[in-house]
Amino acid sequence: MSHSRRSIGYLLLAVVVVTACLLYSFQRQRAVAVRSADSAESVVSALTAMLDQETGVRGFLNSGREEFLQPYVSGQADYERARIAVNKAAGDDPSSARLAKAEDVAARDWQARAAQAVAARRVAAPVAGSPTVVEQALQRKKQMDLFRSLNNQLRVRLNQRRDATLRTSGEAYTAIVVLLAGLFALAGLLWTQRSGRRAVAHRELEIAYRIRQREFSDLIQAVESETEAHELVQRHLQRSIPGARATVLIRNNSDNRLQASTAPAAESVLNESLVDAEPRSCLAIRLGRAHQDGTDHDELISCGVCNRVPGTASCEPLLVSGKVIGSVLVEQQQPMAEQQRRGFSDTVAQAAPVLANLKTIAIAESRASTDALTGLPNRRAMNDTLKRMAAHAGRSGEPLAAIAFDLDHFKKVNDRYGHEVGDAALSAVGECLRDILRESDFAARIGGEEFLVLAPDTGVEGAVVLAEKLREALMREEVPQLTQPITASFGIAVIPHHAGSADVLLRRADRACYLAKDRGRNQVQVTANEDVSGLEGSTARTTSLSPTPSTSVASSPNVSDEPAADGVTAPTG
Repeated sequence: MSHSRRSIGYLLLAVVVVTACLLYSFQRQRAVAVRSADSAESVVSALTAMLDQETGVRGFLNSGREEFLQPYVSGQADYERARIAVNKAAGDDPSSARLAKAEDVAARDWQARAAQAVAARRVAAPVAGSPTVVEQALQRKKQMDLFRSLNNQLRVRLNQRRDATLRTSGEAYTAIVVLLAGLFALAGLLWTQRSGRRAVAHRELEIAYRIRQREFSDLIQAVESETEAHELVQRHLQRSIPGARATVLIRNNSDNRLQASTAPAAESVLNESLVDAEPRSCLAIRLGRAHQDGTDHDELISCGVCNRVPGTASCEPLLVSGKVIGSVLVEQQQPMAEQQRRGFSDTVAQAAPVLANLKTIAIAESRASTDALTGLPNRRAMNDTLKRMAAHAGRSGEPLAAIAFDLDHFKKVNDRYGHEVGDAALSAVGECLRDILRESDFAARIGGEEFLVLAPDTGVEGAVVLAEKLREALMREEVPQLTQPITASFGIAVIPHHAGSADVLLRRADRACYLAKDRGRNQVQVTANEDVSGLEGSTARTTSLSPTPSTSVASSPNVSDEPAADGVTAPTG
């Protein structure tokens, strides 16, 4: 329930409580007023009934006619009913009860005397003004005066009780109002303080969130590679969402597979679900919008990547200019809070254009350093790798073998079979090198039909074995429409046996390669074991693996775009 809904609920509850208290106080005051009115009416009714009886008796005694007794008879019945109401009005108040009882005694005494006078009058008419008649009239008057006095006292007492009850009810009403006002004031104060603390906490969270996002935005702009950017996104999300595991999913270069660029946890089901997964297997990528799995909501389509993730899985697409380049998946046990989901979406939105730019740069760099025909690194990449591997060999003392080889009579292949067959032959060479070489080895196409293999931690004998293995494998390669085998001449030089630097190593391997050509081609030659220190400063009679512009190979489509090493002209195959 949101904060606003809780506030509305509390306000409605307060209104209900106040209304109930006020209604209770009003009903109580009304009940007191009704009881007071009934009590006063009962006392007046008793007095009226007695006065009716007195009027009837006086008329009958004066005239002797029975019809004058009608008020007397009806007054007796009215008095009995009024007496019941008076006793009820007196209730459990001792003073009111005593007055009601005394009033009833006076009324009963007057009624007895009136009944005697009526009976005597029916027997014979009394002599007017006789002492007996006057004395009886005075006694009845005395009793009636006593009744009136007691009746008035009882009415005053009941009115006092009414006023006291109304005053008590009013005080209770006032106390309830004051108490409710105090409670609501206290509740309002507590609510205000709580709201203030909540606002401060929210403001602090917002400030911390903005600081984290600003830090991430600055760092994502400074990364230098896709791998570094993906790891930064992973660390930032896992820091922002405690207990979560983030995985960046990207399309491969062929755009037909979805793979994790940041390794999932060893026990994660993603290791299994990402095997041969296609980009459309991820619903976030397919729909181009956020997707959440593992919630109470029954999804119509199950995600092929995260449908078996324990707990919940939230996935945001990496969307750039309407194209989805991948997605970011977050695994956790509980669904994300609103602030966490906001941070997740903002992080992915900030990272997407940077990741797209890095991917574009990586593709451009790969194309700039890769030979498009063979898929091998080109001369530019070879130069950087050779320097790095030679420097490592010099520091570690481990040998580094350079195997330069040149395809035999390759110009004749182009002239006889056409450049398409020649291209196919070069492509077959690239596949052969990838199949035979170790992962630590390096192979590059450095000229038209010229290649170089660098084998770290490999001495002269190992290099000879590797070169022979390559030579025999090339001869077994089958190229459609090419009826002759692919042969090559190999030259070997090794650090530190034949050279002490990268440039000398390349020249010595180059010289051995052309020695193999001079001796009949399709063979392996090791460079002469000359004085390395003397060769380092020598510039005489160096050769190159690159053809000169005067050869026809330079215009062939299967010639690498990179220029060969400068030096003297090499044979044409």
